[in-house]
Amino acid sequence: MSDLLQQVEQSYLACKFKKNIHFLVGVSGGVDSIVLAHSLLQLKKNYPIQISVIYIDHQLNPRAKRWGQTVQKFANNNDVEFLCEKISIENDLKLGIEGAARKKRYEAFAKNKKDFLVLAHHEDDQFETLLLQLSRGAGLKGLSCMAELDESRKIWRPLLDVPKTTITAYQQMHQLNFIEDDSNLNNQFDRNYIRNRVIPVIKKRFPLVAKNANRSVKHIADHYLQQKDVIEQSYSQAITKESSLRGDFIKELDDLNLTQLIRFWLDEHQILMPSTRVMSQIIKQVRTLDAESNIKIKIQHHTIQSYNQQLFIVSDDVLNFPQLIWKDDDVIKLQQGHFIFFEKKMGEGLSKKLLEGGQVLISKPQSMSQKLRIHDKQPSRDLKYLFQKHKVPTWERLSYPCIYIDNSLAAVIGIGINPEVQAKRDEMGYVITYKKPQQ
Repeated sequence: MSDLLQQVEQSYLACKFKKNIHFLVGVSGGVDSIVLAHSLLQLKKNYPIQISVIYIDHQLNPRAKRWGQTVQKFANNNDVEFLCEKISIENDLKLGIEGAARKKRYEAFAKNKKDFLVLAHHEDDQFETLLLQLSRGAGLKGLSCMAELDESRKIWRPLLDVPKTTITAYQQMHQLNFIEDDSNLNNQFDRNYIRNRVIPVIKKRFPLVAKNANRSVKHIADHYLQQKDVIEQSYSQAITKESSLRGDFIKELDDLNLTQLIRFWLDEHQILMPSTRVMSQIIKQVRTLDAESNIKIKIQHHTIQSYNQQLFIVSDDVLNFPQLIWKDDDVIKLQQGHFIFFEKKMGEGLSKKLLEGGQVLISKPQSMSQKLRIHDKQPSRDLKYLFQKHKVPTWERLSYPCIYIDNSLAAVIGIGINPEVQAKRDEMGYVITYKKPQQ
């Protein structure tokens, strides 16, 4: 048995996968992924596993279709399922070409989900990742790089301790056909520059540097996971159901723990870490957080804002929808992630008879001074008062969905209904709810 096959088998056994596990193997057609797929087929001869291969066409190279055909031929020759997904990165170019391609690639993997995704990252890839993270000033999470077994994302990387030279030797021994992507020679991309220009110089002086760096990464990852357990305990106490952070709790943390908590919070929302300067600004403003605070700190396409002594992450893509006419719909989509639901219930919500008898509009508030009476024995209150009382953050108020019947304000969804249009006990009504994405 070759060294590579031995490493794949040892990794498989160490992971203690269930019997008949189904692996989705990412295969680009390059030497690394072809060797990975071939080695798993050898593993399949001795262990109860199922294999499918998937090729992702990024539509960035005119030869991409031909590469996909090469992978399909490999799959057909080895009697395994072949899957192909075309992706477009146009809408995510703010992440850079490499970042956008990575994001869309993982979305395509998730679309074709099996028990575990298997990727061909190897020892030299891990070293590249470490150098990239060091160049960005990453913290423990970033310096942990890639895990051999990522349980949360269901990813297995059996070649992570295998050097590139061993992969090349395996390919030559088995005479495996593979494609060569000329974009890997383009040193305008950071990873290519590190792979082609930086690492060869380092290895010339320190031949075992990738192996030793991989060992360091594992130590860092162990320390990060230990730290993560502690942070998660604090996070569970700090987070609210609106995914905001409680000011009274986080103000009591020292700077180190507060920084770690905020980093964890941002990571949970898939937001790249801010610079040290911006993080210091956040910490400074949290220290003085009170009911009158108006924190606004820009981070990429989001803003950290304060309201009601809490910190919120507010996306730049705020709710902005046109006036809509309700036509007996069960669900109305305002925009991506924002929905209005209509559910029939006896004696609850807005009167079905009145809704079906007039023109029903779902609209933003026409004016903050517009009034609504939501209790029989209380006076009408303007929307500004109602939003304040119900703790609706200031940035949501101007676009908050309201119900108008024949151009008269009938309800503010989730806050209150005019008693005159409320369903009687023996009358069918519509309970209307507004679902928005978690901040």
